[in-house]
Amino acid sequence: MKLENKVAVVTGAGKGIGREIALAAGKEGATVVLVSRTKEDLDKVVVEIEAEGGKAMAIPADLTNAQQTQAMVDRVMDTYGRIDILVNNAGGYPKEIYTNIEHQAIKIWDWSEEQWDQIIKTNLKPPFLCTNKITPIMIKQRSGKIVNISSRMGRIASQMGAYAVAKGGIVTLTKTTAIQMAEYGVQVNSVAPGILDTPGQRVYNHSVGQDDVKMGSADSVAKAAMYLLCDAPDVMTGQVLDLWTTL
Repeated sequence: MKLENKVAVVTGAGKGIGREIALAAGKEGATVVLVSRTKEDLDKVVVEIEAEGGKAMAIPADLTNAQQTQAMVDRVMDTYGRIDILVNNAGGYPKEIYTNIEHQAIKIWDWSEEQWDQIIKTNLKPPFLCTNKITPIMIKQRSGKIVNISSRMGRIASQMGAYAVAKGGIVTLTKTTAIQMAEYGVQVNSVAPGILDTPGQRVYNHSVGQDDVKMGSADSVAKAAMYLLCDAPDVMTGQVLDLWTTL
């Protein structure tokens, strides 16, 4: 119960990595606010958390929209009066883009402006907006922890084009926010997983003919996030935990 009496906002919490992190935070005693576009998915996770004796609330919102993001934050503050934890996990690779990609690769000269903008908006705007709206609360509290979920694609040269650029941007956002928030006692770190067994990843793998690719577990990211939220030393900030293997 290392997160008892803490209020944690977890984005993209309806499925995959976000769901695993939300469940883990609930087991550690946090009151978990689950955010994503699809209320039905969130409600299922709320039931799972409450079945384990935890506390949770679902808030459907489009986190690429500043007004909806602010409304989500306002609702959390009206309900609980504080936000101690932010896990920026929302993002993804839209199906309408990757269904026509052969083996994950669109050459930089083949991206349309609309495709590029959509990927950047989907993956980089939500963590910016949530950080933008929640850091002032943490500054007033003079405490808080932020964990941003990036990707192996944001850490290495990659064929994934705009997706890799967006995930690399999350790494830089993490380090920039960590520097700016250090004086207020707020830790900001990131987790960069490799290919994980999630519903979205399975759909993607099938679309590019890679159903047999080796994948890790979304639970591994939840364990890394719990380390950063529960056990990491106070001086650990601006760091990235890389979670992939070359084996």
